[in-house]
Amino acid sequence: MKKIFQFLALSLLIAQSSATFAQEDKNLFNHLNVGLTVGTDGLPGIDVAAPIGNYVQVRAGYSFVPKFKFKANINYTRNGGALQGSYKDKIAIKLNKGDFKLLFDAFPFKKSSFHVTAGAYIGSSDFAKINNDGPISGVAPNEWGTAKIQISNNPAHMFSTDENGNIKGRVRVNSFKPYIGVGFGRAVSADKKVTVNFDLGIQLWGKPKLEIWSYDIAGVDNKWVELKKADFDVVTDGAGNIIKKKDKDGYDVCNICGKIFAYPVLSVRVGFNAF
Repeated sequence: MKKIFQFLALSLLIAQSSATFAQEDKNLFNHLNVGLTVGTDGLPGIDVAAPIGNYVQVRAGYSFVPKFKFKANINYTRNGGALQGSYKDKIAIKLNKGDFKLLFDAFPFKKSSFHVTAGAYIGSSDFAKINNDGPISGVAPNEWGTAKIQISNNPAHMFSTDENGNIKGRVRVNSFKPYIGVGFGRAVSADKKVTVNFDLGIQLWGKPKLEIWSYDIAGVDNKWVELKKADFDVVTDGAGNIIKKKDKDGYDVCNICGKIFAYPVLSVRVGFNAF
């Protein structure tokens, strides 16, 4: 939160300094509006806005999504040891979305509030974090942190729990997310103390990747490994025998991730003129 307020304070200082030297008739940084937003990009968000002439306004701020948690199944194989075999456990998927934003609203018509918006969101590349929902059943407590488990049919994808029996994964996107959209409303108005904006657009965040913290077969090269659809084409037991042709849960997650290259943004902003 400290960084958020520092960012907004800096924006306010820049706007005030610009207003000192700007000419009123040019409508250049001569007003400042502080806004609260609610939408798919943040619940809530906060920003500041200022005019750059009669046809462009700039908004800068921060928005985040509360860390909602979802649950799903994970299938895995334990190779060797007393608990050798195939298992299914629950995992928890927690959203981790927070971004600084810099947006420019262009108004094609001077007397209309319709605008076209371009800019960018910049934040964490970890869109979601994944952990098991309680110690996994395929590893005994005395093996936590050491036993290797196979997450898919690919023997190169091995992972281990930490000392508490937990595993970790993530869904990664680009940290820099260009934004394009349209909307109605002026964030800054010389005639109104309170303004309302409606925006609809998309963040272009690239192809999401599903990754897991993995051991290689030798257990010495620990790293993040991307899981792909092909890794879930078949399900094997501890001896490498095929149990079924497809791990549907893992396959579907990878399939969905590969198709969602953009994040939809629908937001409402209420602003208050500071000067």
